[in-house]
Amino acid sequence: MNHKITFGIVGGYGATGRVVVSELWKSCHGEILIGGRDLAKGSALAAEFDGRVSAAPLDALDSSSLHDFCSRCSIVVNCGAPVMVLQDRVAQAAFRTHCHYVDAADLLVVKEQILPHSQEIAASGLSFVISAGWFPGMSELLPLYADALARTKMETIESSTVYFGDSSEWSDNALREAAWLIRRLGQSRRGYFHNGEWVRAGLFNASREIDLGSRIGRCRFYLFSNPEFSEIGARLNDCTLSAYGCIPGWQTAVASTLISMLPVSEAIGARLLRNAFRKNRLPVGGFIVVKVDGRSQGHRLALKVQLVYEEGCEYWINGLVPATVARMISENKDVETGVHFLANAVDPAAFIAELRKSGVEQSEELEACN
Repeated sequence: MNHKITFGIVGGYGATGRVVVSELWKSCHGEILIGGRDLAKGSALAAEFDGRVSAAPLDALDSSSLHDFCSRCSIVVNCGAPVMVLQDRVAQAAFRTHCHYVDAADLLVVKEQILPHSQEIAASGLSFVISAGWFPGMSELLPLYADALARTKMETIESSTVYFGDSSEWSDNALREAAWLIRRLGQSRRGYFHNGEWVRAGLFNASREIDLGSRIGRCRFYLFSNPEFSEIGARLNDCTLSAYGCIPGWQTAVASTLISMLPVSEAIGARLLRNAFRKNRLPVGGFIVVKVDGRSQGHRLALKVQLVYEEGCEYWINGLVPATVARMISENKDVETGVHFLANAVDPAAFIAELRKSGVEQSEELEACN
């Protein structure tokens, strides 16, 4: 991009949006436009920065308001919520006004609706990066990073297992979306990938308890998959790939089961999840750990790669990811054109390197196995 860049942050004065504004202000030279229904809140946040940051009224449910806002932008970062209400409105407005688009959360809805325009978006040199947050997003990108790293150290890869957990104090909208996702996926996505093919697992094979080390400790995990992870499973087609979500305590397991099986509202589901999380805190705010097992010269090896954030940093990590994507687009760094989930839009190693510069804690450990 050689022209003047304006980043438009939809929901810019929300918890995640504020992080995106701050990170872009620190790392980029473009202008930043904060969009939201409450102009006073947007203006108050803009006043915390210099003249490059300003606010504009925006009703994301009004097509005319969205069009006016996106028309002023080069790159739109959508931090508005909840997704089940906004659907693909912001993405469609970005497409019509020829903006790049980064979505901090998606849960497949946006991609399904905007994908028919992918060829036209790519032909225009635009990048639409979907599910560019902590989960989904980094939960799919880190397995690709770990796999690529393992292949430089191992002759064959046998399995890759992803463990993730989060018990932070998320907003009501974030918990409503979590409840909506649990309801949408239900119990049908209990399984794993073997050589690129989905294998459904029985109930009694879907759980395991494992010790992930001193920082995280021993946790109970359950097999899990989502549409974003399915793309990774099909891509890593020469090994077994499994993903396990942490269920910290029986209250969380009960809450998830009730939400998936009973017709409770998203509001009630969010309340169930919040109460369960508060009673079952993890020793860290959240984590993603990938363990890759393979062989080299006849020896069994295991590579462990992990990302961890401390409690209270949930909005920082979730905002840093889309802010980093937006910055890379503005700097003409390698971000695929067209419509892609985060894990397929960027080079995993390059993206991890960018996150490290911003203070994300990431570690790697290779060890021989008996």
